[in-house]
Amino acid sequence: MSSSTIYQTDFPRLAATDSVDVALQRMLENRISDLPVIDASGALVGMFKLEKLYAMLLPRGVLLGHGMQDVSFVSDTLQALREKMRDIGDDPVRDYLVKADEVIHPGTPALEIVLLLHKGVNNVPVVEQDSGRLVGMVSARDLLTALQPGAAK
Repeated sequence: MSSSTIYQTDFPRLAATDSVDVALQRMLENRISDLPVIDASGALVGMFKLEKLYAMLLPRGVLLGHGMQDVSFVSDTLQALREKMRDIGDDPVRDYLVKADEVIHPGTPALEIVLLLHKGVNNVPVVEQDSGRLVGMVSARDLLTALQPGAAK
């Protein structure tokens, strides 16, 4: 089984200039928690992840080193959190990018993909080695589908 039989070539992605609102809508529509972000040439520039947005909602002390684990003293209501999200809705996603945890290439062996998913990487970008162009994404669901009896060989 090669990576080409595992990864999806038709997948949602973002341009660096897309807004946070566009990204969130795309995530909701596709039931995913992170999206690849590409430049005008189609090269991967980073990932837009919900984790990064959630961090924007938390008090800074929680995010520092071994920060606070109890935030019960903060009185932010759901409405206050909505307002924070609304405040950043028009921001371009490039302001919230993170480096992809891992990337693979079209020829990456299937067992390496299994190992990455086992280590907890949610979605792995598939990038052409020479150009850096994003050509696919692979998720745990994609792997499970490829492992089913009768899946394309």
